[in-house]
Amino acid sequence: MKVQEAIFFALLVAAFFVLTFPGNAQRQSGRMVTSLSASIEKDGPHPNKAEIKGPVPIMCISTITDGPKSPKPACKIAAPGFSGILTEGEKANATEAGTVTLSCTGTGWVRCRARIN
Repeated sequence: MKVQEAIFFALLVAAFFVLTFPGNAQRQSGRMVTSLSASIEKDGPHPNKAEIKGPVPIMCISTITDGPKSPKPACKIAAPGFSGILTEGEKANATEAGTVTLSCTGTGWVRCRARIN
């Protein structure tokens, strides 16, 4: 009977430590990532906006159009410290807090996506 009591006591102590000391298994939160999508449709352009709290990199993720012979569309970015056109995979940096606006360039039905880190 003594062995069973010792095992029970050991399990009780182990359970106490597991429940009272959660450890440091929490993942550190990194920067927030924001995804923007914009389009050009038959009724006109549909830009998208996001607020940023400080300097951040912005990347044009993807662009697509329905016209097989249309020129390749691009992301048009207006942000604090940067205003210009980015092709897929290109990056730019916003230099301060403010509003980032994404719109698409191209003809026909166009979709573009950008990521703000």
